[in-house]
Amino acid sequence: MATSTAKILAIIAATLCTSVALAAQRTFDKQLSAPPGGRLTFDADVGSVTIVGRDAPEVVVHAKLEGSESLLDRLHIRAEQTASGVTVAARAAHNGWLDWFSWGSTRVDFTIEVPRNYPVDLRTSGGGIDVRGLNATVLGKTSGGGIRLQNINGGINMHTSGGSIDGDHLNGPAELSSSGGPIDVTDSTGNLDLDTSGGGIHVQNDDGTVQAHTSGGSIRAELRSNHGISLSTSGGSITLLLPQNTPGSLDAETSGGSVTSDFPLTTTHFSSGSHLQGTIGGGGAPISLHTSGGSIRLGPES
Repeated sequence: MATSTAKILAIIAATLCTSVALAAQRTFDKQLSAPPGGRLTFDADVGSVTIVGRDAPEVVVHAKLEGSESLLDRLHIRAEQTASGVTVAARAAHNGWLDWFSWGSTRVDFTIEVPRNYPVDLRTSGGGIDVRGLNATVLGKTSGGGIRLQNINGGINMHTSGGSIDGDHLNGPAELSSSGGPIDVTDSTGNLDLDTSGGGIHVQNDDGTVQAHTSGGSIRAELRSNHGISLSTSGGSITLLLPQNTPGSLDAETSGGSVTSDFPLTTTHFSSGSHLQGTIGGGGAPISLHTSGGSIRLGPES
């Protein structure tokens, strides 16, 4: 058994050394027209992608590739016009289980410029997603990286199985979920639906409805208003900060700490410091705060 294991490790080491020794760099460039009414579809087996909005009716595709000659020979990139717009695909021809180690040392970075009003649908199995400066719908999913969103005026639906999500100036409804990282959204006006299984959630300066759930961290929300707020966690504390005269109907409960409110509160139910119901500012949209593993604090912004 030990001899067999040693042989396998030797093969892996030899493969990795060969990949490094034969490291090469290549680029891919293509420009396509993008008449109104189309969309970008991106689907890659490996690689990260950055989407940048531009004021021109064209899609410009640039890819930078780095890895062994043999692996790059098996990576096929296609960019073409279709009936629905522009499609970019990167397909890796696999050659046995050792590819898992070899592809890990290969770097593929796409930068794609699109018209600002061009919707995008992005899928990658091996990298992060970065989208900036669009006035259109953004859909995306990655199995191996983080997600960065900036200056998006349109609906968003994004998921990552292996990283964090950062959003800045999201001016439309956003549904963001992660199976393995924190979520941070700043300076947004759209409704937020946030869900993570592996990190905390931070929302700052949002002006929309907020639903946020995490199974493994704390939640902190500093909001401009109350249009309906629901925050829940199975493993941390909750802090909600609102403007001084914000109205709302509060239901806050914890199984592992205390509930405190720094707002003047008309109490309708209070149970041993762990469950508090009542109204602030005369009552208004619902504020639901629930945790199984920490304390809850509601207070005014400083």
